[in-house]
Amino acid sequence: MLITPERLIYMQHVAELGSFSAAGRKLGISASAVAQVIQNMEIDLDVIIFDRVAGKAPTLTAVGRAMYLQALEVVPRLQAMEKKAQSYHAGIEDKLTIAVYGYTFFPSYIDKINRLAEAYPDLTINLVDVEEVADLEVNNPKAADIIIAPQQLKLRHGLESRIVDQLNWQFFVAPSHPLAKIRGELSSHDLLAHKQLLLSENEFATSYLVESMRFSPNVISCSRIYQLASLLLSGIGFAYFPKALLNLSLTHNEVIELQVDFEDEKTSWPIELAWSPSLGPAGLWFVEQFVDL
Repeated sequence: MLITPERLIYMQHVAELGSFSAAGRKLGISASAVAQVIQNMEIDLDVIIFDRVAGKAPTLTAVGRAMYLQALEVVPRLQAMEKKAQSYHAGIEDKLTIAVYGYTFFPSYIDKINRLAEAYPDLTINLVDVEEVADLEVNNPKAADIIIAPQQLKLRHGLESRIVDQLNWQFFVAPSHPLAKIRGELSSHDLLAHKQLLLSENEFATSYLVESMRFSPNVISCSRIYQLASLLLSGIGFAYFPKALLNLSLTHNEVIELQVDFEDEKTSWPIELAWSPSLGPAGLWFVEQFVDL
């Protein structure tokens, strides 16, 4: 093959840095070595890639520019292939699927995902909703590698899991809502006359749990967190909602926390981290941000 990855990279560096010497410094070799590689490629292809004039920077010819533009597409793909091969050799997985649940996708977890991306820059991180993937099962290609969601009663056979947090619920309304104007603690009777934004029943929220969080006969049921959060900010109703997900809105005074006189035992929901035993180094690194392995 006359056009090799090495030759394309040398050509790209010369074109972008403006000289053989600058390309040599970038590549850690001499300017003459770079010039020799380019010259050999020109001889083998029987074309002139760079016009060379003494005292001036080498410039791409028409043919050279066409080759350079193609190299911009080809070289990154070749480099990605090489990095992937190196990752496999080092035992580092190339992709990690993390299934999350809207009501437990805390800002602190987002920070850990950001740190995962920084620690493993070549890792493809695939975030999915936990309700849209198959249960975590060993050797199931459709399963997530890691799941962060409310704990379920059923066992996850063949998987590791730990309780890593608690989902605590409190009452919130927009500042424009009538309940926000009432001074002092609210009674359960105060809530009855207002619409409540309530979580729909799903794989995690059983009918018993949903009913235990109902404080008004007038309910707007939401299956997704973005629906509930948007309606809450609009002032249409009050919500019993995880405070950890509203810290930013509280800071900006977009919502306020209601004080009530009847919530002696607040509803809490254990948050479980479960993972496949076949995780590679990147997956295990992420898990260790939550638990001590």
